Amino acid sequence: MDDNMQAKLDSYLELFQQLKEKASSETVALTLLQELAKDRRMEEMREEKEAKNNKPATSKQKRFMDDLGIKYPKGVTKKEASMLIEEEIGKNGE
Repeated sequence: MDDNMQAKLDSYLELFQQLKEKASSETVALTLLQELAKDRRMEEMREEKEAKNNKPATSKQKRFMDDLGIKYPKGVTKKEASMLIEEEIGKNGE
């Protein structure tokens, strides 16, 4: 097991122990831990998506914007390109 995975496991085990001390039963503590784990994963997914959206637009996006006649900045990101495309398509009803 790599160090990152071991650190996460240790963190969850410590959190589980804390929850067991405060919850009415081990089952409740486990249920709370599962929900917290889901929340953490959702946050990680949001961060990953945001990082992906901040990358430069793809060549396919740029070609499509060119085809639609959209003017875009040199360093346009994936997210910005997507928004520009959606806006243009919405205007033209295409």
